[in-house]
Amino acid sequence: MAHPIDCPGAGCALHGAIYAASAVRGMVPIVHGPSGCGYQAALAAPLSGWLDAGGIAVPSTNLSEKQVVFGGTARLREEIKNAVKVTDGALYVVLSTCPTEMIGDDIPAMAKEARAQGFPVVDVPSAGFRGAVQAGYTAFLKAVIGADLVIDKGARDPTLVNVFGLVPGADAAWVGDIEEWSRLLAGIGLRANAVLGPSGGVEDLRRVGNAALTLVLSPAGRGPAEDLQARFGVPWLEAGALPVGASATADLLRRVGDSAGRPRDGVETFVASEIDRENWFLERLSHAYHALDLQRSFALVATGSRAAGLSAFLTGTLGLLPRLVVVAEPLAPEEKARLLAELDTAAPGGKVIFAESAGEITDAIAAAKPEIILARSIEADIAARLGVPLVQISTPVTDRIVLDTPLSGSRGALALIEAIGTAVLR
Repeated sequence: MAHPIDCPGAGCALHGAIYAASAVRGMVPIVHGPSGCGYQAALAAPLSGWLDAGGIAVPSTNLSEKQVVFGGTARLREEIKNAVKVTDGALYVVLSTCPTEMIGDDIPAMAKEARAQGFPVVDVPSAGFRGAVQAGYTAFLKAVIGADLVIDKGARDPTLVNVFGLVPGADAAWVGDIEEWSRLLAGIGLRANAVLGPSGGVEDLRRVGNAALTLVLSPAGRGPAEDLQARFGVPWLEAGALPVGASATADLLRRVGDSAGRPRDGVETFVASEIDRENWFLERLSHAYHALDLQRSFALVATGSRAAGLSAFLTGTLGLLPRLVVVAEPLAPEEKARLLAELDTAAPGGKVIFAESAGEITDAIAAAKPEIILARSIEADIAARLGVPLVQISTPVTDRIVLDTPLSGSRGALALIEAIGTAVLR
């Protein structure tokens, strides 16, 4: 039975597609829908790790009531031509919205017509009713991978690894995590093809079919990886719980190295250096750990891909005590079952719930009475009511600017420790 969701932490599928397309250098998204669709994405963008206080700027057809009633394809044709004239893009993606999909605008036909005129245009089915932000990211990647216009299949590069699943708009740390996993892959002799972020772009998107492997860091990247394997034979490896900390990261890097055919000796040398570096910092943390009484019970609110990895680090490495883990993301039943099994080990004794409504999450935290909360800015009120520190690690984040701080891998673990310590000291 359907139920209302109050104050969800992230936006809809359209937002996910806008954020993903905007994160690819050289790509221009075109929103086909009323002005409010793109405007809401722009309002939410700064809360998702974007820095421009104005959110994002993308072309839009800005449909009126008349066009919603009688069809907006003529307006889309006009907007594509205008966008190509005034923006410098290597690739244009037309993003559908709820109204334009419901009224049946033939967006694929408009994109095909534009391509016939020499414009590099791909259409993406991204109406908000298709799901949350993660669904939009998935739809975007699947659409561009399936377009002949995009993929330039050349010789297989044995060192190139596609990195899928780090979703703009779902996590404020997505840029930092892309940078961290690029660094980690380089440490074992591989090159990350991240596509999104400061090191990515349309040219990197064209090379995804040349990679030796696709590393899937969340379920949102699984569908695109499957399509890439079916079309170009690129194998893929799913991380499972996104690793936090040097030990968990080492386990995944060994799997990646084996799948990509890297010498095990080289992989072991690198992961040993990462573990040694983390231990150096943990030893120096010991005094502050006891002085600040950091061994506290915690409540965690996170997306499905992050919940188990964060819980495992908090309990296994830092020795915190799990009271409550909230997975604030819509997941399929099989994903919930898999995650429950992971959290049974990662957060022993902690209660696990799947909830998206802020009120339900607040009530669960109040009942759990944790001594520290790792969550979103939405949970600021319940943290103040309980008189406990709040560490904002999940979208939306409003207490700081997020540039390239990771929340996974080896360096993401250290950043998390710093954030916890800062929250306790405030």
